[in-house]
Amino acid sequence: MTKSNAKTATLSNDNVIRVGKDEYTPTASLEHGAAIYDQMYLLQTSMLDCFNELGQILIQHRAMYKSDKLFGQMLAKSPLAGISRQDRSDTVFVASNWAKIQKLNNKGELDSLGVSAIRKRIKALDKPKAPKSAGNVSKGKAKPETEATDGPSDTKKAVTADELAKFVKAQMQEHGITKAAFNKAMKA
Repeated sequence: MTKSNAKTATLSNDNVIRVGKDEYTPTASLEHGAAIYDQMYLLQTSMLDCFNELGQILIQHRAMYKSDKLFGQMLAKSPLAGISRQDRSDTVFVASNWAKIQKLNNKGELDSLGVSAIRKRIKALDKPKAPKSAGNVSKGKAKPETEATDGPSDTKKAVTADELAKFVKAQMQEHGITKAAFNKAMKA
């Protein structure tokens, strides 16, 4: 059996939170957690910059070759031989969509997402929005108005992941639930 280097957090009877060998009061642990989250955000921003720069290099080198096959053969003999196809694809994607990624990141919509999740957000941005319906324009009877309810409705409506995410974010904000608490509950 191998030893784990993972730190485990415990709450003792004297309200001291221990993470590995470090001890925190409940308030200090939350402040420390906020500092860690800020550090994660900075690291993600730095990673995105690295993805962009490497992607720019790959895009420029790819332009020198007639085919992907020749480009791949050149990379296999280069100092970048160790980079996986997925990482190459991700870096090129980030570099190709850099302006959109910066826009989303500045709005705070990327949080600590990986490139795969960023791809989905960019794809959702690029989708044309459906035109809004003019509503009931028939000359017959108007549809009766229904009252909104808090519970689930009897009618089934397809909900997109983005709509669900917006709803959950709004509910979390309304009820004062942090992302960390929500993620912990989702894992349980």
